[in-house]
Amino acid sequence: MVGILIVSHGSFAAGLLSAVELIAGKQEKVTTIGLHHEDGVEEFETKVNQELEDLDDGDGVLVFVDILGGTPSNVIFRSLAKREFKAIAGMNMAMVVQAVMMRDSMEKEELYKNVLEVAQQPPVLLHEMYKDMILNEEKEDEI
Repeated sequence: MVGILIVSHGSFAAGLLSAVELIAGKQEKVTTIGLHHEDGVEEFETKVNQELEDLDDGDGVLVFVDILGGTPSNVIFRSLAKREFKAIAGMNMAMVVQAVMMRDSMEKEELYKNVLEVAQQPPVLLHEMYKDMILNEEKEDEI
């Protein structure tokens, strides 16, 4: 099973996993690490590298990071020099749900590509969708 590491500023990673588990159930081989004000960069980097090692049982690791350019993504960049894994910055809940739901049935590379497809879906403007639904209902009522 592909291991999953979710890395963020603050408690975003832990909150995201909590929300994902409401949908997908309790997850094994998924860990979160948040960078907090009191954390040193070296300590944070040590935690990341330890989790990468612990999560990889031979099937690889997929890493999700909150934003590109911040300390968490910079630490992941440095970790890529030490070991091979896939990493995506700009995570969202749909991507992580897809990863945890599909990782039992896919190899790391296929899972990574599948998650990227989810990531490329445009946002849904609910207010526009609602307007369209109301207009369609009114048109049906006229018929």
